[in-house]
Amino acid sequence: MVTGALEAHGLHLPLSTDTILPTYLAERIASKTRALVLPSIPFGDSWNFDNFEGTISIAPEALIGFYSSVMTGVFKQGFRYLIVLNGHGGNIPELTIAAKTATETGQRVVIIVNWYKDLAESARKLVEETPMGHAAEDETSEVMHVRPDLVDLSKAESHRVVTKFTIISGMSREELLPSAMYGDPRKATPEKGKLIVEQAEEELVRLIQQLEKGELPITRD
Repeated sequence: MVTGALEAHGLHLPLSTDTILPTYLAERIASKTRALVLPSIPFGDSWNFDNFEGTISIAPEALIGFYSSVMTGVFKQGFRYLIVLNGHGGNIPELTIAAKTATETGQRVVIIVNWYKDLAESARKLVEETPMGHAAEDETSEVMHVRPDLVDLSKAESHRVVTKFTIISGMSREELLPSAMYGDPRKATPEKGKLIVEQAEEELVRLIQQLEKGELPITRD
């Protein structure tokens, strides 16, 4: 199950960045394993970017119901494990609530993989020259590897607003995220993206191999 978003990613990346990347990964994994891939869900909770042109944000309650229905439908088909490959941070609360509902009964397991932060940690540390962000070096590099035709680095800008506290304000969205940006994409390269994506693929393949053995991806201290 792939979840993404349709939202502004600066002027240099496509609106569908958060769907393109996990969809690419899911299709790659399916070609290497026996995993099945559902059609991607291209909309998400993009409230933070709702003021920016091109963004379509779905209400949280609608997403929770939809995600839960999809998850429950998968389990009704006899599957025990469902990996949610999520490409958008705004979806995490809704996915968590939906997974709780869908796994309340029976032998059901939902594993939420927020691929942009849960995977390829060592590759990111190796290649990233700037901190991760939104439409920043990391994400831009990944799209340059996967869909270079959709990247216009000549329009890339650097924006990073720093605050000690969590600020939530509809009227301040453009002030908190100028140009729908958080980070510096100007150091992005397709080579960096390739290393990140390939390591993410390897880790997902190992996850599926564990699940095929009936093992959860957990360790005990």
